[in-house]
Amino acid sequence: MTNSSNPPRVVVTTSWDDGHRLDPKLAELLDRYGVVGTFYISPRNIEFAPGDHLSHQGVRELGERHEIGGHTLSHQRLPLITDAAAEEEIRAGKDEVEQIIGAPVRTFCYPRGEYHATHVQQVKDAGFGLARTVRRHSLGIGDPFEAVTTVNAYAHRVDVPQVLQMAEFNPFTAGKLFLNWDDFAIAWFEKCLREGGVYHLWGHSWEVEARGDWQRLERVLDHISRRPGVEYVANAALIPSEN
Repeated sequence: MTNSSNPPRVVVTTSWDDGHRLDPKLAELLDRYGVVGTFYISPRNIEFAPGDHLSHQGVRELGERHEIGGHTLSHQRLPLITDAAAEEEIRAGKDEVEQIIGAPVRTFCYPRGEYHATHVQQVKDAGFGLARTVRRHSLGIGDPFEAVTTVNAYAHRVDVPQVLQMAEFNPFTAGKLFLNWDDFAIAWFEKCLREGGVYHLWGHSWEVEARGDWQRLERVLDHISRRPGVEYVANAALIPSEN
């Protein structure tokens, strides 16, 4: 049991993927609540219409307040392209984003969370210090080049086992957590306060918009923000040598 006079270390970090034109709206929400974000930018994302890309100026402005990370050049699915093409995607994406913001980029996120061992090594060779996956339900980071997260700003229908465990198998509570990702995110934060660890919330601004989830996201940020003794950091602070 944790001694109340010596509470566990609690770290909060958030990250937001892809480089969409709605990222500044999300950043404004983070700023309002004093929560730090890392924005993983794919500057030539092939999954967006040209008008949906965050402009270079927008990326620079984000970088003045939050961390900018790499997300490949064009958001291609790494396991579906050749190793040489994957290496170029990772390196060229890093180079272009660094040119945009005029500063080093130290963290990376695998597009769609899809990668092989070869890609992990390519990320290391490109000079990144941490690479985030899309795996969830952890209060640690694990391997820094396959870093895990806590919760996604999205309702996942495959989360039943984790929801049941979080709800201590209470059907009413489980139903509430299953239907409302914001309640699930808040429950994870309360667990982190009790046990300590790294609380990592992540998502996509365009997805929040598409699902009409801005109020849910704001509710979570309001709950987790400005807590005495809690550290609010960018993903780069999770790089082991910088802890």
